[in-house]
Amino acid sequence: MKNILVVLLIILAFLGGYFLSQNYNFKLETKNPSPTPTVGEIITAPTSIIQISPTLKPVENDEEMIKAALVEKHGWNSDDIIVTVSKNNGQFARGGVTEKSSEVGGGMFLAKKTNRQWEIIFDGNGVPDCSKLKTTYLFPAVILTGICD
Repeated sequence: MKNILVVLLIILAFLGGYFLSQNYNFKLETKNPSPTPTVGEIITAPTSIIQISPTLKPVENDEEMIKAALVEKHGWNSDDIIVTVSKNNGQFARGGVTEKSSEVGGGMFLAKKTNRQWEIIFDGNGVPDCSKLKTTYLFPAVILTGICD
């Protein structure tokens, strides 16, 4: 009984020392004083204002461009479909396309950007030719995750 009590006291002493050392930092550290900012004379250079009147061009984002490519490929009405891009690295994209009026799920698409235009490489519900996607079109693995594992 005495032995157990002695062991418990030793453990409590070590635990107390540990917690004490964690609460109070006993390390000798040299503290760097924070630099004080110096205030000097502010010199401003003369500036001239140049007005540029931009030519407004409609900017299409990748999702809109992919939607246009799907519409062109299938002859769909762009107002009847919803396109979502789930992965896009700027050159390759993956996502889904559904009909607005449909109650069932849509299909997926894989697209590649060439000469600033998106080309639909695969779309539908089937299984794409993974070896062709990897070797011919050079799709990166991050775009094909979950499809061609």
